[in-house]
Amino acid sequence: MGTLALNDSVFEYQWASDVEFDGIRLEVLAEDGETLFDISVPEHGPTMVNTFAREVEADLIVAALAIAQQRK
Repeated sequence: MGTLALNDSVFEYQWASDVEFDGIRLEVLAEDGETLFDISVPEHGPTMVNTFAREVEADLIVAALAIAQQRK
């Protein structure tokens, strides 16, 4: 598990390991520990962001994308 600092907030993230997926998945967690959004980076194909129909600050998504792309 890691942390991602943005403005005055700190978010935890974790790499999903319980899914059958050909690539990596980064889950960014809300303060209550629930998944705020996840980023799927497949070995082939486009990177996808799932916000579960929530509004998420664009800067947070961009920062998380940078972390996910480094792991690819």
